[in-house]
Amino acid sequence: MPKRLLCRRRYLDGNGRIGRLLVTLLLEHWKLLTKPLLSLSLFFKRHREDLYRRLNAVRVDGDWEGWLDFFLDGVATIADEAVASARELFALVADNRTRVLAHDGISIGAPRLFELLPRHPIVTVASVMRLIATTKPTAGRAIELLVAAGVLIESTGKKRDRSYAYRAYLDHLNQGRHRARGSFEVGGSVRGEPVSHSKAQGRDCHA
Repeated sequence: MPKRLLCRRRYLDGNGRIGRLLVTLLLEHWKLLTKPLLSLSLFFKRHREDLYRRLNAVRVDGDWEGWLDFFLDGVATIADEAVASARELFALVADNRTRVLAHDGISIGAPRLFELLPRHPIVTVASVMRLIATTKPTAGRAIELLVAAGVLIESTGKKRDRSYAYRAYLDHLNQGRHRARGSFEVGGSVRGEPVSHSKAQGRDCHA
């Protein structure tokens, strides 16, 4: 079904995204993933020409084996990269934890807040008050210590209602993820160029 959505063009946009989302949800449903964390979009974008060639080979020649080989190569590649990324994030957090604990004037609130940053990488004084169940002065002090330790960075540039980001963590998550919306959509448009409705109806894949 995901492959049929990738190449069926009844709609001008969205089929590719839905197909790639279904892949991950199906793998979770079949107990092959514990959580829906696998995304093939980046692999398909890297190998765009191969993707189109494989899809066309199914439509023209019925080459399902070639498509499955390409698809499973994508699953293996993205899974390996996800494992490597998780290890790198673990190392980053461990290094930052050591830095926080070694910082002068550390208080109990700062380490407690730090441990929550991977799940809440953008915080405010108000959100920190809720996260660690503390007062406004203590929350502000915890943020100040993490800023001084080089872990949090003020991200708004404002004097009031400030937000603070765990920038190194977020930057690592975003490495290699090019999110130019509309620039990659099999079943919609390519590089922002819309597919005409007549073309959209004539590009079905045949089993």
